[in-house]
Amino acid sequence: MLNKVKNIIFAIDRFLFKKFGSDKSIQLLLNVSEVKLIFSNLNQIGKEDEVRFVGGCVRKSLSGEEIDDIDLATSLSTEEVKIRLAKKDIRVIDTGLSHGTVTAIINKKKFEITTLRKDVFTDGRHAQVQFTKSWEEDSLRRDLTINAIYADIHGRIFDPLNGIDDLKNGKVKFIGNAPERIQEDYLRILRYFRFFANYSKFEHEPDIIKAIKQNINGINKISNERIFDELKKILLLKNIYILFSNDQSKEILLNIFPQFKHYKRLKKFNDFDDKFKIKYNKYLVLSLLILDETKEYEYFCHKFKISNKVIKKFKNISKNYQNLISKKFFSENNIKKLIYLTNKDDVIDLLLFSLLINNKIKSSEIEKLINFVNHCKIPKFPISGDYLKKYGYEAGPKLGEKLKALENKWIENDFILDERFIEKSAKID
Repeated sequence: MLNKVKNIIFAIDRFLFKKFGSDKSIQLLLNVSEVKLIFSNLNQIGKEDEVRFVGGCVRKSLSGEEIDDIDLATSLSTEEVKIRLAKKDIRVIDTGLSHGTVTAIINKKKFEITTLRKDVFTDGRHAQVQFTKSWEEDSLRRDLTINAIYADIHGRIFDPLNGIDDLKNGKVKFIGNAPERIQEDYLRILRYFRFFANYSKFEHEPDIIKAIKQNINGINKISNERIFDELKKILLLKNIYILFSNDQSKEILLNIFPQFKHYKRLKKFNDFDDKFKIKYNKYLVLSLLILDETKEYEYFCHKFKISNKVIKKFKNISKNYQNLISKKFFSENNIKKLIYLTNKDDVIDLLLFSLLINNKIKSSEIEKLINFVNHCKIPKFPISGDYLKKYGYEAGPKLGEKLKALENKWIENDFILDERFIEKSAKID
């Protein structure tokens, strides 16, 4: 009987919140079926919530942004989480037990679930944590107020640090004492700038800039892998230029990344509309910051262990740097040759990069050329080794050299070779 009454009260409470609650913009989170399954198995009917959405997914949902991952916080221990989910055959893997984190996998989607915790010791890179039942204590160990907002499966918000007000008002604030938050994890310097660019409606607070400058050397304690992971998120910002148009953030970022000597290119990039900006992936934006005709980019790539695939793309841009200023480069014939010699993606990279170094070319022209690239049929070299064998060639270096010479001539001649020329050239010298 008692449980029945609790269920009725719970249902009434849920109805009243849905009808009169003000925080309805997290509806996207509430409709994820896999999440509903996790909540239903971790929460007990009639009891206080034992699991809540937290951090980026709540912030993005409230801001109307696309949600790329969902993190959950729970008052349950990791063992209890695993036991409850295992009963429903939900796969759970240990991803950070020392920090209270496990990952539930449903329909190939991953959901990090972390036990409430508080930091007992930090060295600027790692933290020793103590688990807690207090949502308030958990919120105090986070970095920014806008990242310390929680929500339950019914959309009710728990906001102990007034993060929603800061989000609405465009204030990016550290929780409590800024120097202390930074010294707990120096990567928060870069995280602050990422959130500032995305959400702030004000100039930097002097105390925050002072705290960052006083602790800037702490970045050297952070692994290059973590630094680059954070940088990649910054490179995806549509309004990344705001970090370089502001003298304070520019000075600090250039201190951390002195290779960003071409940051002024982002001013023009900033003027592109959002539909055009999405053509630039994070590595292409990075190329705008570091690439020219020199090989200086190689040190940056080595330091941050950039993949060979990306290095190859950078090398292609650097090698063609001077060509991108030439009007001849933008002819369809030349573009077709480049497609044949490289690939369509690399050619599109060159075209997009050219817009930021060639003031004579217009985005409308580049869009037409990109359309040409996408629809261009890649030519096929019409001569094979077997063809040359008819003229007395045997397999070996001479045959390969002759094939290469004919192919070069074919490319040079806009992928056309006269039959008489082929027969004449095919004869053994």
